[in-house]
Amino acid sequence: MPNSIIDFPFEYKHITGDTQVSAHPGVLHTVTINGPSTTAGVLTLYDSLTETGTVIAAITIGKKDESQGISCLIFDVAFTTGLYAGFDGTLAGADITISYK
Repeated sequence: MPNSIIDFPFEYKHITGDTQVSAHPGVLHTVTINGPSTTAGVLTLYDSLTETGTVIAAITIGKKDESQGISCLIFDVAFTTGLYAGFDGTLAGADITISYK
C-alpha cells in the first residue's frame, strides 16, 4: 500500500486550558501556538500527572494578531512520569497543540 500510513510516531492533543496530555512516559515533540490569540501568559509543561513536579518548560506566549500565524517550538525531550500542561490565569483560552509519543 504505497499511499497508506502504517505507523506515525507522534500523537497530538489540542488544548485550550489546563490538561493532562499523557499519563505515561514518553517524548514531547512539539508545542504549536495556533494564532491568532487574544490572550497572553505562561504555558508551563510538567513531567507529571498534575500541575506539580519537574518543569520541562515555561513558555511565555504573547498576544498574536491574524498576520502573525502560528509558532511551532520543537523540544524532542523525554518525560518519565507523564505530561501535564498548565495555563496561568491570563493565558486561559489560548489555542495550543502538543505532539508527543
